[in-house]
Amino acid sequence: MYQLIKLEFKKNKIGWYIKGAIIANIIILGMLCLLTVIEKVEGETIFRTFNDFFMISGILIRGTFTVFAAVLISKVIIDEFKNRTSLIMFSYPINRKKIMASKLLLIFSLTLVTMFFSTIIIIISFTGLNQFFHLTSILDLPNNYFVSEIISLMMFNLMAAGASLVPLYFGMIKFSTPATIISSLIIVMVTSSSIGSDFSLANIFYIPLALSIVAVIIILLSIRNINHIELG
Repeated sequence: MYQLIKLEFKKNKIGWYIKGAIIANIIILGMLCLLTVIEKVEGETIFRTFNDFFMISGILIRGTFTVFAAVLISKVIIDEFKNRTSLIMFSYPINRKKIMASKLLLIFSLTLVTMFFSTIIIIISFTGLNQFFHLTSILDLPNNYFVSEIISLMMFNLMAAGASLVPLYFGMIKFSTPATIISSLIIVMVTSSSIGSDFSLANIFYIPLALSIVAVIIILLSIRNINHIELG
């Protein structure tokens, strides 16, 4: 399985993904800094507590890389079926189910690792900038608070990485890239929506958990049915 994942990694040239992730991190960090500027200029309270900061950071990170995962699904899986280049891969003396599983594992792993590292990089970078430019006072907290919040974000990232595979279902219906990406955007909007100023679905752990369970079902069905998909 490792060799198949390695082969998929080389074949799909993931350099664009890494570059995109770096740019996305810079943009997310810039947006967080901009929010603190808006607070001071407009007199609005965006980060009322450190929980708000971690929640907004998590929403931006998970939302961004959920869409990135949809793009990966499109490039690694959907496009191969649509363009029938998967015929070449499936002509190898390797079980189709293993090939499909390796593709999905690659997408999940890349998404999870990117979310993890992005969380650490953005939190540390913002905290460092805050030390110099005094962007906000809500982060003047003991280290144990940071550790507990980062652990919480990592758990959300784990569930979000699983949930990011849900668009596979919509993309495989007609091998549609737009359907894959649009469905990921809908997932992001739903899981990040707020009701009033005190309630946000982004804080409910069971939502990404439920989506992850749905994703597991979709993955199992996709792998099971791979031999019945018409490629010719």
